[in-house]
Amino acid sequence: MRPFYFCIVAFSCLIFTSCNSGDTNEDGSKKDTRILPPSSGTHSELLLVMSDDLWLGAAGEAFREIYLADQEGLPQAEPYFDASRVEPKDVNKILQKAKNILWIEKSDSSFVRLTKDRWTRPQQLIRITAPTETAITTEVKGSAPRIIQSFKDHDMSLIQDRLKRSAYAYTHENLKKIGIKSMLLHKGFDPTLDKDGLKIFATKTVKTTQYILISSRPMSEGLVSADDIIAHRDSIGKNYFEGSFDNSYMTTETLIPPSIANTTISGMFALETRGLWRMEGDFMGGPFLSYTIYDEKNDRILTVEAVVYGPQAKKRNIILEMEAMMKSIKL
Repeated sequence: MRPFYFCIVAFSCLIFTSCNSGDTNEDGSKKDTRILPPSSGTHSELLLVMSDDLWLGAAGEAFREIYLADQEGLPQAEPYFDASRVEPKDVNKILQKAKNILWIEKSDSSFVRLTKDRWTRPQQLIRITAPTETAITTEVKGSAPRIIQSFKDHDMSLIQDRLKRSAYAYTHENLKKIGIKSMLLHKGFDPTLDKDGLKIFATKTVKTTQYILISSRPMSEGLVSADDIIAHRDSIGKNYFEGSFDNSYMTTETLIPPSIANTTISGMFALETRGLWRMEGDFMGGPFLSYTIYDEKNDRILTVEAVVYGPQAKKRNIILEMEAMMKSIKL
């Protein structure tokens, strides 16, 4: 059985050399000039094409365990993917419009293959095939991290494209003051704090209050520790976020420890932190997502964070949109 990355690379070459035609892109590849209808679907929607026998067996169990797992850093249980399943024979022209499709079936050959814009644009279709259910189950488990990341990256690019239509047409002055060249910031976010080294934006919807916090501090030697990340956000929470009662303030919920992962923002190394916040001395709480960016060029650490409060609201898609804004930062 060939490894996942080999199949993806090999098939990607096939796509971009055989499916594309017409004008040439800046990178030298040919543009795909096919006229295709627009894809359908919103954040984190996934169409699973899998037969009943596979769904009721080990392969379906593996899919549910991995792909329907809850998103980290949310107060309510919300899976990352909203998945709908259909039999292969039931895939009609309407279902072919889905923006994310995972097609799992038995076949004489074994592969994991990515096709872009098969029936609509933009669209990602990933097929997993193997001759036996055991082999399919193994492939579902082994390829999951790369497939999930591929769908997440696809979703993120689509969210950012949509944000371009609702974001400020210019870089907000407060962002420029803190050294951000550009960022997709939704027009609903207004500045609520403008201090040297700290900018806060906020917006209110029917069910939520959302904040974007941006802070800058000198870079210390070595990597920032998890404790330092939490201490920094708690210092801002204590000084600038108060609850309904006297002496109440925002702090990090440590009973469920935040998760930390490596990533990049604006081509720079960054630490992604997902977790929950609570109001000390009050009953408020919610999720946060932050990026600690190592801006070595300017010898500083830039932290950008999203905070959401909305007891009655589902928060996965809100956090996704705020993640898309923060990941659009250019320094």
